[in-house]
Amino acid sequence: MPDVTDDDELPPIAQVAWEAYLRMSATKNTYFEFMQSLDQKYDKGEKPSEEENQELAVMLQAHSETVAEFNEAMHEVTDADDRMLLLKKMG
Repeated sequence: MPDVTDDDELPPIAQVAWEAYLRMSATKNTYFEFMQSLDQKYDKGEKPSEEENQELAVMLQAHSETVAEFNEAMHEVTDADDRMLLLKKMG
């Protein structure tokens, strides 16, 4: 199999998984960035507000949903070559 580049087109089923991977990455980044801002509060001896705790819970739920979506999409990529292309693109 040839090397994969960012410009290589994925088969449709693998493209769905790739898009789910991108959404999962985005929710993870959002969650961790918010966690970092809360860590700065802790460093100053402050505590997060109830609103911040609720926002964090919403972000965690959103991330959990995108992880489940990604896992489901990956499960659908049954062709070994398609899966390898996708993994290389993710890698």
